[in-house]
Amino acid sequence: MQIRLYQYFVLPVLIGMILGIPAAASSATEEQHGSHKKATGVVVQKAGALAVQTPDGATYQLNPNRELRHGQEPFKEGDEVTVLVDENNMVIDMHLKGQKATHQFVTGKLVYIGKMKKGIKLKTSEGDKEFPLERLEVKTGGIPEGTQVTVELNEAGTVIDLHRADKDKGKR
Repeated sequence: MQIRLYQYFVLPVLIGMILGIPAAASSATEEQHGSHKKATGVVVQKAGALAVQTPDGATYQLNPNRELRHGQEPFKEGDEVTVLVDENNMVIDMHLKGQKATHQFVTGKLVYIGKMKKGIKLKTSEGDKEFPLERLEVKTGGIPEGTQVTVELNEAGTVIDLHRADKDKGKR
């Protein structure tokens, strides 16, 4: 009787606890914001370049030029950082751990996205506004001009992400 108790109750409970601990540990270092994932990690040297290694084993390549464009000092090996990754698993922003990101969200009708010039123009309730694009991959991807969109701006006022406005409901 006691052997059956261990076999059917105690053993499964122990296995569940052991398997549940890594899941709880990784959820403490990662959180989901709408279609974005925020994770913390450490800057490491990988294949001659700097990258961020997260506790779950994911590695994100660093671009020192991006930090300079954002007015930040380039990260160094050993720095603890918070990484913001978009739905395509691309790093859209990074800060030293504990440093608060002060992003802005602007919603308006898409007037244009420059094909040659990395810029975007929106018609908002405060008038037309133009913003530089962080990277050309932020392009609309089939969003026609005139569509209501929301852009996410980093601290430097550069667009780091763009979505249809109706897709952003409940994102923040």
